[in-house]
Amino acid sequence: MTFSENVKNELVKKECQWDCCAKAELAAALLLSGGVAFRGRGKYGLTLSTENGSVYRYYFGLIKRYFGVSCEIRTLKTSRLGERVRYLLTFPEDSVEKIMSELELTDENALFGVRQTPVKAIYERTCCQAAFLKSAFLISGSLSSPEKEYSLGIAAGNEEMAACVADAMQLLNLNARVSPRKAQFVAYLKSAEDISEYLIHAGAHSAVLSLENTRIYKELRNQVNRAANCDSNNIERTVKSAQNQIEDIELVDRHIGLEKLPPPVREIAQLRLMEPNASLAELGEMCSPPIGKSGVNNRLRRITEMAKSLRGEN
Repeated sequence: MTFSENVKNELVKKECQWDCCAKAELAAALLLSGGVAFRGRGKYGLTLSTENGSVYRYYFGLIKRYFGVSCEIRTLKTSRLGERVRYLLTFPEDSVEKIMSELELTDENALFGVRQTPVKAIYERTCCQAAFLKSAFLISGSLSSPEKEYSLGIAAGNEEMAACVADAMQLLNLNARVSPRKAQFVAYLKSAEDISEYLIHAGAHSAVLSLENTRIYKELRNQVNRAANCDSNNIERTVKSAQNQIEDIELVDRHIGLEKLPPPVREIAQLRLMEPNASLAELGEMCSPPIGKSGVNNRLRRITEMAKSLRGEN
C-alpha cells in the first residue's frame, strides 16, 4: 500500500462535524472528479467516482447524512494501470437540482451554466478550508513517500480549479504552486513543513508522525554523512601536511644536517620522522618538556622556511 493510500484510509476515519464543512467537502469532490454533467435544457447529472473503496463509502455516508440523499453505487472496471475497479456514486435525478443549489454550483454566465470552481464562501471559514483540502486529497491527491522526496499534489481537470485548491492552501499559509502536468493541472507543495501542516489541517495525524520521523531520520543521516566527510577531509589534510613536513626535514638533513639545528627544532624534526602519523598535539606531548600545538607548529614552520630557502638556492 502506498503512502497516499495510507493517508486516505486515515482521513476517511475522520467524520465531518458541521453542515458547512460537508458542503465544502462535497463541492471539492464533485468539481475535482468532474462529477457535474450537462444534459441539456438546464438539466444536470451528478456523479462522484473514485478507485478507493473506503473513499466511496465515506462519501456515500456523508451525502446520506448531511444531504438526505442515497446515491446509487456502481462499479466499473478500468484497464488503466491494470485491471482496477472504479466506484461510481450516482445521485438520483430528483436530488440534483437541490444539491447544486445548496453548493451554488450553477452560474448562468458560465459554460453550460456550471461553475468551474466553488464560490469562495464554501471554504471561507478555517474549518471549511480544512474540510475542502481533506476532500481534495481524498478525490485526487497524491503524496510521495517521504523516504524518497517531499511532494504533495492535488490534480484538477482545469487550471481554474487547481488555482482554487492552491488558494485554499495559501489561506492556511501554505506555500502552494500550480503546474501543468500532461492533460491536468496540479496544485502542489514541495516542503516537508508545508506537507505536515496540510496533513494536520486535513486530520491525518498518524501520517504526520510518520513523515516527521522519516524527516528526522534523514536529517540525522545527512548530519552523520557530513561529519564523516569532514573527518575524512581532516585526516587527508593531516596526512598530507605530515608528509610535506617529512619531505622538508629530509631536505634540511641532506643539505644542512639535523645535528646543526637548534636543539628544540632538532627534537621536533626527529620526533616527526619517528612518528609520521602523530598529530601536532601528540608530538607536543612527546617533547621534553611537553609543549602545546602552537609551539610544535612554530618549530615545524622554521624547518619549512629552511626547506623553502634551500629549494630556492637549488
